[in-house]
Amino acid sequence: GLQTTINRLHPYYTYECRVAAYTTREGVLSRPVNITTNQDVPTAAPERVSGSAIDSTSISLSWSPPPPPDQNGLIQYYSISVYEVDTGAERRYTTTNTQMAIYSLHPYYTYRCS
Repeated sequence: GLQTTINRLHPYYTYECRVAAYTTREGVLSRPVNITTNQDVPTAAPERVSGSAIDSTSISLSWSPPPPPDQNGLIQYYSISVYEVDTGAERRYTTTNTQMAIYSLHPYYTYRCS
């Protein structure tokens, strides 16, 4: 059979496709076929990121998912990097939640999270 490729579609969208034959003019349309494009990486960062100290060795972070049009699929998990500004050391965490508490930090150190 004949086939064609349609480019520049949005990731993780469902499109309804129909086909018609054309001779002297357009014929009858086929039944619709729904096709969902593959997932892709998010094109926006999580929003409303905030953090606060729980105590001298613990912090709490929270955020909202990227806007739905920019998620480009189902969010599998979030990756959090915590940098000790004073030493340059880095810790990495993952979670499926939109909040996280991080414990066993050094008292009075400055941390940068991304």
